[in-house]
Amino acid sequence: MEKLKKYAIYFAFFGNLALIIGLWWIISGGLIESGDLSAVLLALGRLAGLLAVYFVLQQFLMMGRSYWLEKVFGLDKLTRIHHLNGYLSISFIIIHPILLIFSYSIGSGVSFWAQFMDFLYNYKDVGWAALAALFFILIVFLSIYIVRKHLKYELWYYVHLLTYLAIILAFSHQLNLGGDLTTNKFFYYYWCALYIFVFGNVLLFRFIRPVYNSLKYRFTVSDVVQETPDTTSVYITGKNLEKFKTHAGQFIILRFFCKGFWWQAHPFSLSFVPKNNQLRITVKNCGDFTAKISQLKKGTPTYIDGPYGIFIAHAKPETKYLFIAGGVGITPIRSLIEELAPAHDIIVLFSNKTMQDTIFKKELDELAQTNHFPMHYILTDQKDYPGEKGRLDKEKFQRLVKDTREREVYLCGPIPMLKAMLQLLQDKDIGVKPERIHFEKFEL
Repeated sequence: MEKLKKYAIYFAFFGNLALIIGLWWIISGGLIESGDLSAVLLALGRLAGLLAVYFVLQQFLMMGRSYWLEKVFGLDKLTRIHHLNGYLSISFIIIHPILLIFSYSIGSGVSFWAQFMDFLYNYKDVGWAALAALFFILIVFLSIYIVRKHLKYELWYYVHLLTYLAIILAFSHQLNLGGDLTTNKFFYYYWCALYIFVFGNVLLFRFIRPVYNSLKYRFTVSDVVQETPDTTSVYITGKNLEKFKTHAGQFIILRFFCKGFWWQAHPFSLSFVPKNNQLRITVKNCGDFTAKISQLKKGTPTYIDGPYGIFIAHAKPETKYLFIAGGVGITPIRSLIEELAPAHDIIVLFSNKTMQDTIFKKELDELAQTNHFPMHYILTDQKDYPGEKGRLDKEKFQRLVKDTREREVYLCGPIPMLKAMLQLLQDKDIGVKPERIHFEKFEL
């Protein structure tokens, strides 16, 4: 079923792309066939403009947290596609005006610069469109700089808010000056429908849905518990939370309405199967925001966006599982273990620096004892530990897990660990098929 949904989404994306190119050819194809350089550049410039807008709209749709789209691909995969799609968008945004300026300058016999100034001063809404293009270019280069310099997530987030302003500034010039749109009523209304669909999704899923849920369930902080010296669990309660549908392994995006927190929203995995009218997240201190989590007070009103994520188990009675976690990566896996252990054959490999850093040890030991599954702790920095020491390598893997190829494998941990585990699992002697390896990876 999920494959059918995925194919339907691919069909819709490429079908719309083909329709746009087809309508462009019907309207502007004659310019290409004329062979006149000015006309050819004009037609290609129009196409570049159409494709620029189409890919920018895809950017909005992918990051608008559309439930139907996220449920099929997962927010982490959409984030990676968003990065690649961004390069396509900015390429067409730059190419579009360059081709049009060359086309008109050749046709009128004036310089490139003179034609550019003529567009700015004498063509309606072109000035706003030029400003929008500058915003798009600024967004891309600032985003790259923020990621490479490992600056705060909030800075990256607020830079991306400029995208809304840029698309608004560019909209009117498309309808007033876009040759393909002004000469064909069907194309005009179809183009408006694309905007309505995309921004309708953004409005519904990015704003209306989380606001509705937060008002309906009245989320508040019910307790704050220190798990390890640098890890804190936050318990969240609400009204009739049994109706707030979540799956083990999913995450929620949280905003706490109190001083020092209200202006930031961050994603955190659910660290146990929701019960007793409570949700729980567990947070490692790794930045300004997470360092303050332990200071949260009981009763703090909380805004929840989600749940999200396809890091979930579609359990069948005969399925066997292997869970591999590193550090705070145990949080979504902890909830998956709780859900699956009573009725399935599972093995858990949990890597940490020291036993003091090991989150949920007591809970995991109780789950292992109750459900009779092997719980392997692997410590990298504690030399006096009597159990498994060092990194999880091929030798440990083959010794601790004899039937890896028969298991569904779930991975969660730091990015370097994920990359190492993916390489290890696909080693010819271990040979786990890619479709049996499940993970979610979040990077800016």
